[in-house]
Amino acid sequence: MQKNEFLKELGLQIKMQRLRQKISQEKLAELSDCSMSYIGFVERGEKSISLYNFFKIAEVLNINISEFFSWINKFQ
Repeated sequence: MQKNEFLKELGLQIKMQRLRQKISQEKLAELSDCSMSYIGFVERGEKSISLYNFFKIAEVLNINISEFFSWINKFQ
């Protein structure tokens, strides 16, 4: 698995969850205590996300962690 591919897919999945819930990047940043630019970098796969920040974002988006990572099988 290539890091770039993984980061882009992870970012896309976060973005899709955010859009499904009709939450703006600005609101997600505010609620997860991250900067708006950080959220943008993560969603575009341009920046690695720490586990701590992922869990903060997942909490805001009500992401079920085990279900969320079902897409990872395509990288194995």
